Amino acid sequence: MPDRNGSLQTAAFLRRVVFLSATLLLLAAGIGRGQPLPPPEAASLWTGWQIGQVVIRALAVQGDEVWIGTSNGLIRFNRKSETHQIYNTKSGLLSNVVVSIRFDSKGSAWIGTYGGGLSRFDGGAWEHFTPYGRGPKTYGPEWVLYNPKNGLGDLWVYDLLFEPNGTMWVATWKGASRFDGKGFVTYTMDDGLVDKWVYTIEREPSGVLWFGTEGGVNRFDGKTMKGWTHRDGLGAAVGNSKARPPSGDEYEEGPAHHQQDRKENQEANPNYVISSAIDGEGTKWFGTWGGGLSRFDGKRFKNYTTADGLAGNIVNAIEIDKQGVMWIGTNKGVSRFDGKSFKNFNTMSGLLGDYVYSIAIDPDGNKWFGTFGGVSRYSGR
Repeated sequence: MPDRNGSLQTAAFLRRVVFLSATLLLLAAGIGRGQPLPPPEAASLWTGWQIGQVVIRALAVQGDEVWIGTSNGLIRFNRKSETHQIYNTKSGLLSNVVVSIRFDSKGSAWIGTYGGGLSRFDGGAWEHFTPYGRGPKTYGPEWVLYNPKNGLGDLWVYDLLFEPNGTMWVATWKGASRFDGKGFVTYTMDDGLVDKWVYTIEREPSGVLWFGTEGGVNRFDGKTMKGWTHRDGLGAAVGNSKARPPSGDEYEEGPAHHQQDRKENQEANPNYVISSAIDGEGTKWFGTWGGGLSRFDGKRFKNYTTADGLAGNIVNAIEIDKQGVMWIGTNKGVSRFDGKSFKNFNTMSGLLGDYVYSIAIDPDGNKWFGTFGGVSRYSGR
């Protein structure tokens, strides 16, 4: 159990795996299973932390700290000292299932959760944002009620984006919510979104926003929406292939929530965009649920699948490093893509798990990958 400062006591721990010299580190709940050893020449490039029976859905780096969002709380991990703190519903969160983490210009962490809305943490105090109001978890006199038009779009928060002027955009399951510091305005299908389930947000330097949804992608210039779907070329054809996550995913995205509208997230779907990135040339990249990786130059799409060398056709995460190399988290490992060819990594290479949910890159260029059961760090290029 966490103490008053959120740090973990000895009742729970995490196994740190360095493939050349395995050591133990007390960190978070559960003992992970042993992993197959990678080839000797690659072993020194990988380090793993086995957290237990949890999904690492979110990773974010702030200086020397790696924030790890799990399906059972939040870990704030110092990558240099390997010290840590744990946050959960007992220490501030409204939900233990963390699915997005971003930092504002003041350094505060904003935590998007599955069913618990959005939480801001400045290192000392928590403030929560829901469709109904904002304030501390105690819901006391400081709690500010929202009217139905000014609250957060939904309690399910999948992505966050901060504009240079401080405006925040929030991807929810009921639209894209814009926050001006006081209240929210939520854009829905009535405003031109191709689907109300929004999973990812990107911003061009010009200020144009891109939303990835369960029904395709949208471009928003602040006034008008334009949408693209599989009919326009988004995502590869998938047939009737299944696209379920590992059985260990204890908060499978969709069934309970989607059944409200009789929508089932069971099959591969090229319209279902769950990750995105914009590269240095302004090209948009979209990761789909079973339809592979989709490249969009503003006019046409080009899709990449396992037939082209991509590790897996479910693309959960995309990050681009300082050299312009793309790192892609899939259901069958990680792909490194330099624009010409793919190089793939899996458990035989050094990953703790083949199903990769999240990616972050630290200031030293190390790549961090969130899987079911733990986090892997890769120091190679």
